[in-house]
Amino acid sequence: MKKCIPINWIYLYAMAIFSLVLASCSSDLEDVGSGTATLEVSASIVTATQAKNLNVENKFSGNLTFSSGYIWVSAVEFDGTLERGSSINRRVERFSKIDFVTGEGVPPIDDVIIPAGSYSYVNIEAELRDEDTQPAIVMEGSYTRTDGSTVPVRFEFNSGETFEAETEQTINLAEDSTVIGKIIIDPYTWFDTVSVELMDNAAVNANGVLLITEEFNEDIYDLVADGLDESTESEFIN
Repeated sequence: MKKCIPINWIYLYAMAIFSLVLASCSSDLEDVGSGTATLEVSASIVTATQAKNLNVENKFSGNLTFSSGYIWVSAVEFDGTLERGSSINRRVERFSKIDFVTGEGVPPIDDVIIPAGSYSYVNIEAELRDEDTQPAIVMEGSYTRTDGSTVPVRFEFNSGETFEAETEQTINLAEDSTVIGKIIIDPYTWFDTVSVELMDNAAVNANGVLLITEEFNEDIYDLVADGLDESTESEFIN
């Protein structure tokens, strides 16, 4: 008489799950590929005429300008989607003070290794430094009042915010290439709800600077801080 061999259903179930996981991993590996590229993080400020909200440019008639400053980050996270479907995430935790003029960070964030390929979506998240009273964002420029007098202007922001900077362009990263991911700050759009009257009558500090902080010209600061998350984008330069 022929004996029936009992089927180990648990074993078969486990093997089926393992096969699915293996197939999924293989697919991901095929999508990502073996080549890599290096991402370097930078930052800059747009000009008033490049601002997304040109109401500010028209309102201040070009009299409000920001030309220098820095953003001080504590961590940067890269999220991207390759056109073949794989989602890529990389995070670097490092204090870096990135100058808006040179685009260089101290210390630099220039060692983020990501898969090479064509990305249909890319997002950079920058977490602002929030360790002490040192500002996380400083922007400096000048403001010309309606009476023709010009005064230096300095905006300071100190809070543990996270900026999300997306790009709408397709990014092609060649193997062994280095790409600069630039966080583009648009302060003019932040000032959209600030009136000319407020700026004209803003107090100046002992050094003659129109200072905007949590403690100085708070009415302007509160309006600008409310729009801080708006119009931050990123661009990638091969």
